[in-house]
This record gives sequence, C-alpha cells and structure tokens, in this order.
Amino acid sequence: SRDDFDPLDVSKTWPEDVFPLQEVARMVLNKNVDNFFAENEQLAFCPALVIPGIYYSDDKLLQTRIFSYADTQRHRLGPNYLMLPVNAPRCLYRQNHVEGAMNFAHKTGEVNYNPSHYDPVRWAEPTPMPSSVVCGQRLKVIIEKENNFQQPGERFRSWDKARQDRFIARVAEALNAPRVTNEIKKVWLSNW
Repeated sequence: SRDDFDPLDVSKTWPEDVFPLQEVARMVLNKNVDNFFAENEQLAFCPALVIPGIYYSDDKLLQTRIFSYADTQRHRLGPNYLMLPVNAPRCLYRQNHVEGAMNFAHKTGEVNYNPSHYDPVRWAEPTPMPSSVVCGQRLKVIIEKENNFQQPGERFRSWDKARQDRFIARVAEALNAPRVTNEIKKVWLSNW
C-alpha cells in the first residue's frame, strides 16, 4: 500500500491531498426546529437505512454501526421509532408493523404479512448489488501500520503560533492537575 497507515484505522484521518473530497450532495440547514422534542430528541439516525444503489464499505466501524444503531434506537425510542414523523419517509410507504408500543398508525383490515392473496401489494424489484471478492482471513490483531504520531504532528505544525501556545498551555494545565500522578506524567511526556 502507498500509505504509511491503515486507511480503515478509525483513529486516522485521510489526508485530502491524497484522497480528495468528492461532493455527492448538499444539505442546507435553513431553519431551527419548531418543536425541539419532536424534531430533535426523537430523531433517530441509522446507517443501515439506505436507498437502493448505496452500498457499504468494509470499514469496521461502519459495519458495527449498521448492526447496532437500530437496536439503540429501539431501546431509546421504542420498537416503532420509524413511525415517528421525524423519522418516517416523506412519501407514501407501507410496512408490516402492527401493534406494539408507541404504534400510533391506525390500521384496519390490512394484512400484515407477505406474500398474501388478500393484499395486492408487491415488493419492489430488487436492485442489483455489485459483488465484491474478499480473500484472506479477518483477524483481531494489532494494526501493523499504526503511525500514531505523523498526523497529530502535522496537525499541530499547521496551526498558527498562538494556537500552538494555547494547546501547550492546556496540556501543561492538565498535567498539573492534582489527580495526575508522576507515572501518568511520564507516560504522557514520553509520547512527545
């Protein structure tokens, strides 16, 4: 690899001169919410909910979030969190949720299973998914190409002198805290 760090190491950033940003969309935030609880506190993000044509990378952190975020939202907001107006699609949609806590959708006579002779709804055509060939083993091991000091050093050197001085003053203040032992100070300073 041309990089001196593992690009899937979540503690690293990808340098934009090597990996230029690609604009894919623009989000405009042009107003504050009208009802903070309904539109902010009940908002539930979940990277598993994607439109056809969007696929997931092999990023380990993303793979974990695809699995865990929905469980977190069900625990936090209840099993029907996707029915809350802030989380529901803006277009007409159908789903098979019936009953359960916080289910405020009024359904009568609708069949809640598929396929059914009594409900003419058909599933959308499947979207082709690009195949990916993965070879080798997935192991839980220490990352070989850690390079833990180059990126922070470049970031520090990119700051102006005043910001560097403020950063050093904050580190010195943290090291002088009463609860910081001499052993911890040695560990911190050995990394500089």
